[in-house]
Amino acid sequence: MNEELLPVQIADYLQQQTGHVVQVGPLKRFAVGFSWKTYLVPIAGGLPEADGATELILRLGPSDGLFAPYSAMPEFLSMRSLESSGIPVPKAYWASDDSETFGAPFLFSQKVNGAAVVPWVPVNTPPLDEAYRKSLGAEFIDALAALHAVDWSDRPIAQMAQGINIQNAALTNVLYWEKQIERWAMRPYPAAQWAIRWLKNHCPVAPRVAIIHGDYRTGNFLEENGHITAILDWELVHLGDPHEDIGWVSMPMYMGGSSHFCRLTEPEWFYQRYSEKVGFQVSMASVKYYRAFSLLKLAATHMAAARCFEEGRFNDLRMPAMGSQIATCLRQLEKTIESPL
Repeated sequence: MNEELLPVQIADYLQQQTGHVVQVGPLKRFAVGFSWKTYLVPIAGGLPEADGATELILRLGPSDGLFAPYSAMPEFLSMRSLESSGIPVPKAYWASDDSETFGAPFLFSQKVNGAAVVPWVPVNTPPLDEAYRKSLGAEFIDALAALHAVDWSDRPIAQMAQGINIQNAALTNVLYWEKQIERWAMRPYPAAQWAIRWLKNHCPVAPRVAIIHGDYRTGNFLEENGHITAILDWELVHLGDPHEDIGWVSMPMYMGGSSHFCRLTEPEWFYQRYSEKVGFQVSMASVKYYRAFSLLKLAATHMAAARCFEEGRFNDLRMPAMGSQIATCLRQLEKTIESPL
């Protein structure tokens, strides 16, 4: 992947898609994120085929990335599936897993205004303004409930179903992440193996099979004036038990030293409002299960980061810093499994 050639390659590709000349300005790469490379693509005069946009977002999945090899299709299918759903998701315009075009799988999407709420803050950081927290927290809950209420059966994401049902959703997930740990771990982790056995033996039945974001939290949505403008980073999207996203939201790592999920919502308020909006009662046993699963998944992600750094694929010092958190995740995982409901 040659970044110097990207503007010309992008202009050529967009001309092929639209049938007319497209002028691309200097790209801006966003430094955030550990996985996909994300660029702001200026379009001179706008692009009628992309709602007249003068700016697009291009995401590239590099071969040396944290979760490589990548596919752009889960993000593309999910974003296309949620068009006109009322859920704040950027429009997806073009995507492909063909690496011939830009040297990597790619996705072009809408550029949405807004800023991300910082997920990790120092211990002494003041809490969010109360009115702001409540307003944003309500939209944070409602957007997740709306996502889990979508009937996806006749939408593009149905291509990803692959036999998933309410009985096998949990086990399917555990088996997938067990394989990732086998691939990424550079040493045995007995605590992870013990947790995997526990998860396999305690699989809950899902209330429904829903679209699961997979990384729903602060940092992965944009807000403007206290309102969510776009939910981002759909690379871990899949179909499964709605409690999985709740388990991820509830992890202590995202509380920022507060007692609030993702620094936004009191747990009881989250469970009550979400249940009212989604149409089923949250199961606390399933929340505990998926919080434990989420901690295993987070530990696996840190294993991937450590291997990525050790193999010289990334020289970003955030990678070994993530690797140093594996033990913390596994200790919290053990406490979660052994805790009462």
